Amino acid sequence: MPAKLSPMDALDYLPQPLIIITAGDFENSKQRGGMTAAWVSRVSWNPPLVMVSIAPSRYTLELVEAYKEFAVNIVGERLEEVAYGIFGSKSGKYIDKFSESKVKIKKGEKIKAPILEDAIVVLECKLTKTCEAGDHILVIGEVVSATKFNNEDPIVFVYGNSAKIKR
Repeated sequence: MPAKLSPMDALDYLPQPLIIITAGDFENSKQRGGMTAAWVSRVSWNPPLVMVSIAPSRYTLELVEAYKEFAVNIVGERLEEVAYGIFGSKSGKYIDKFSESKVKIKKGEKIKAPILEDAIVVLECKLTKTCEAGDHILVIGEVVSATKFNNEDPIVFVYGNSAKIKR
């Protein structure tokens, strides 16, 4: 028998990728940041575009808008703990999340932002548009470079928890 759900409870059934968005200046620890995000999606084949939904209060959004670029770092098992513990719970306005988490970073190939060398895949993006959507801002970027760093399986967020996707 069908069960009625609230819209918010029903949305928990929609799997979302676990991602760390990075932005700013790789070389300046006071002007770089990152945050954990789950509301991320491909939105176009040509040109290749991705969308990230970010709350307006987030320091990472400020960096994306200032530098007009960002990276989408796809999280696997190596980054899961820092995705929740540091990038998902602390503000980069007050700390250098990269130093605190001890993640390996390098400057992007086509962007100034730091990218995570422990990510499965990193998509480097140039900002093309922002759009207000309810209580968040949709950030749309063109993928200008992509790098695969390892063969881990990606993690998704579903039913309020992490789940590993197996090939």
